[in-house]
Amino acid sequence: MVSSSEFFLKEPIGRRLDKIAKLFLGNLQSSLTHLDIERSFYPLYLIDAGNGLTQQELAGKLNCDKVQVVRIIDYLSLNGYVERVTNKVDRRKYELAITEKARLIMPDIQKAFQQATSAALAGLSENQINEFYAVLETIETNLITHKSQSAK
Repeated sequence: MVSSSEFFLKEPIGRRLDKIAKLFLGNLQSSLTHLDIERSFYPLYLIDAGNGLTQQELAGKLNCDKVQVVRIIDYLSLNGYVERVTNKVDRRKYELAITEKARLIMPDIQKAFQQATSAALAGLSENQINEFYAVLETIETNLITHKSQSAK
């Protein structure tokens, strides 16, 4: 059995995942160079699927703070892809909605995600892919648990 310190000497897991994420995003961006945005494809995807998602809910789904979400929404808004719509029940809240311009490019974004994911998982069996996602879920759960225990 290999100890966790031996794995750390190899490469910290966070660093490895960060490198993979950057490679994935690079693949995604190269498929979407025809768009007038260079980032925030996933938040746009979440907003489209979110049916009245608020900025706070989006922050939770992205696991980032409200300030970052405001920047993302400002960026997408400035480029004509997202609108902030006042909540009819609570006027202090804003729901996020994609515009018609965004609706027209969503198939491109979905296709680019599928292609980048297929490229990333090429050569893996269905069992390996399922195991990979299960391992990622376990890692995420472990880190959430560790963070909450460390906060006590």
